[in-house]
Amino acid sequence: MTHVPTSLITEIHAGNCVAFVGAGFSATVIPPWGKLLSELARSSTTDIQNHVTSQVRKGSAHALDEAAQVLQDHLGEDTFLDLLASLLTKHDQRPMSQRLAWLRGIPFRSILTTNFDPLLAGSTAGPDAYRRVLRPSGYRWWDPRYWGDAQGAVILKLHGDVEKREIVLTRRDYRRQLYSDPAYITFLRTMIATTTVLYMGFSFEDAYLNELRSEILALLDQGDDSTPVAYAIVNDVPLDTQKHFRKHEGIEILSYDTQGGKDFSGFDDYLGAIYEATNPLVRFGRLLEKRRILWVDPHPENNGAAFDHLKAAAEAAQRKTEPLVTVASAQDGVAALESASNQGEPFDLAITHWGDGAAQTPDGASCPAAVGLLTAMRSRDLRCPVIVFAGPDNADERKFTALELGALAYCFSFGRLYRTVEDALSPANETG
Repeated sequence: MTHVPTSLITEIHAGNCVAFVGAGFSATVIPPWGKLLSELARSSTTDIQNHVTSQVRKGSAHALDEAAQVLQDHLGEDTFLDLLASLLTKHDQRPMSQRLAWLRGIPFRSILTTNFDPLLAGSTAGPDAYRRVLRPSGYRWWDPRYWGDAQGAVILKLHGDVEKREIVLTRRDYRRQLYSDPAYITFLRTMIATTTVLYMGFSFEDAYLNELRSEILALLDQGDDSTPVAYAIVNDVPLDTQKHFRKHEGIEILSYDTQGGKDFSGFDDYLGAIYEATNPLVRFGRLLEKRRILWVDPHPENNGAAFDHLKAAAEAAQRKTEPLVTVASAQDGVAALESASNQGEPFDLAITHWGDGAAQTPDGASCPAAVGLLTAMRSRDLRCPVIVFAGPDNADERKFTALELGALAYCFSFGRLYRTVEDALSPANETG
């Protein structure tokens, strides 16, 4: 079974992990750069073809950059980009569908990629994109963007997008971006220094990025026993090399065996395991496998998003019995709680809207649905944790009332609700 470090899962769950995606991520459908350059060279003279072949054989990043520069100078920038775009878009992307679904379903703070192929759609480097990544709008693991077919984390294409005819590939392109764009350098420094990075499909052959990481490591004074500042999924890394990266680079290597370059499924094993451990739909699905939730809401249309998320998680759990039961009134909620308890299948959690004037006290006066439910539960000794979910209006007063009547929590944001639900249903907090 593939082991994912708990520290990495914690960083992802906290919204503090950035995915750094390199060319190896899409290698199953996009040819490596050396092969692409060789194909581009077919439109050139014999001398150019021979030179490119020689550089490709060397295989270093420096040699490939030089080959790309020679080709661009010979063909002209427009022709070079046209030919490259046609090569990158002609390959069948369907074999990557599962890998992409996993990537987009992991609640990364953002996804950075040096790939400029169309496989990952995102924004190109620039002030607007930097702002979206560095100052996210509060998105965390529980946000709707990570559920189902949503779009996932913000993607920033550091080396451009071939479809937008803006790429960084040649030596001249790279030099211009690194040394003529201080915002780009500042952005990379900030991301590496302030977040935990998970490298995927990244070879660590980029001399500048290696130097930048070393600079940040010295700044952080990383010790041997410190939590890693980064993780990397890499194939066939010897144990001694793994130890070196952990001790001197602050990177924990998640290595897998390719059986001599014949089997790269280990990458998908790691990515799938990270998805299973962090995706909110899967997380809640596991929590609901043996638990039942009662949802009390006189106006369910007001909280449709929250309910739909829990419903999707319940469906993902593939329960034979209904784990999520809804009622429209406090009276029906009390009846449901009593019936479930009498049948020996009590609810593990109840969620109720505040619901002004939707219930009655024992003396017949109108009261909020939450107050009616909690009051009746107390009088009938119905034991079930209750979360009150409502808007921010009069939150302090309502929270005081709810907690005084025995509520577990008062929540007025999706994030707080989902976190409270997870805490309430986690195995360590099971009710007897």
